[in-house]
Amino acid sequence: MFASIIAAIGMCADGVAEGLYAARHRFSARAAGIGYAIGAILAWFYSAVTPITFTVESITVAANGLKKRPQILYVVALSAVPSILLGLFGLYSTFVSLLDPAVIAGVIAGVGIILTRVGVQYLGEKPAIAGASTAAGITAYIITDDLVPVIVASVVVGAAAAHFLPDRFLSKSGDKEEEGGEQNQQNKQNKEDTEENEETGDQWGLIPFNWREMFTRPVLIGAFSVFALRTGAIFSYDRVNSELAGTEPTLDGVTLMAGLGSLLSALFGGPPVETTPAPMAAAPQPVFSTVLFMALMSVITLLGWVTRIGKYVPLQAIAGFLIVLGVPVIMPENLPGVAENPLAGGTALAVTALTNPFYGILVGEAVALLIEYGIVGGG
Repeated sequence: MFASIIAAIGMCADGVAEGLYAARHRFSARAAGIGYAIGAILAWFYSAVTPITFTVESITVAANGLKKRPQILYVVALSAVPSILLGLFGLYSTFVSLLDPAVIAGVIAGVGIILTRVGVQYLGEKPAIAGASTAAGITAYIITDDLVPVIVASVVVGAAAAHFLPDRFLSKSGDKEEEGGEQNQQNKQNKEDTEENEETGDQWGLIPFNWREMFTRPVLIGAFSVFALRTGAIFSYDRVNSELAGTEPTLDGVTLMAGLGSLLSALFGGPPVETTPAPMAAAPQPVFSTVLFMALMSVITLLGWVTRIGKYVPLQAIAGFLIVLGVPVIMPENLPGVAENPLAGGTALAVTALTNPFYGILVGEAVALLIEYGIVGGG
């Protein structure tokens, strides 16, 4: 029992760190507490060993290319509807069987490239902060081969660099004028971050509905992109966690959990809460540990602790985790799956990396169909 409790508490460090990323993207971390609570209840009901939590992948995809906060929340809410229906009526497995596994792997690998690109972008914005974060993240991964120490090390070291390094090291060059402009930009960013935290992190409530804005093309594409990512993640992560726990996958229950949790979170201004590989699956009591983790995260987020910590952490401090997650973790895990149907999987990977997961899965499946009917060769 003690090992199961420790696994759940340790995973909370990852949850809080990725929650900081959500708060920096104008989501209410506190609203996610509702999603965590629903996740804990459904995990107990279905005896699931796969939790839902903040994930930088889904947050990045949901916010990709959208400027207005309501649109981002509409993306998350709309993406949840098909997941809820598939889980509720037990149709997830049937739906996934229609998709080419190589295309699913390609989409997830493409998201890995998107995450890496964001991390590299942060390196360009704040080289000292993001560089320290990246060095710490890579070092932690080499030593532990575990993502929980990676995200904790990245965020802590990046935040420490932001607060303790002299201003001249935080500038892109030693030029006084550029340094002054950089400092002014930093001050402006800090002010904007504070205002956003006050608006989103500590306050939450039912979001306003603008039906005309909700069903615009960018919102619908974003919603299908998050749904495509969620579909692939559940297919991969629930099987991995179930194998670790020695149980059968609960794909429909986990799909309902991720869909309903994300919907309720978004309706109150929160981010998507998605499936993830978790150490609780290897605990002696995996179901108990999984439920405990989500219950603890529900309390942590509802009390506003994520936002309080976030006031001291710059956005670029998560660069190390994004780069490690994208390159040495997501890519190697999914490239063997892409190789099973290299033309279709590789197409899905490239299109996802260049655009979004929705286009990736559409074009990848179109290529898979052309191969199946002999119109093009499979390579």
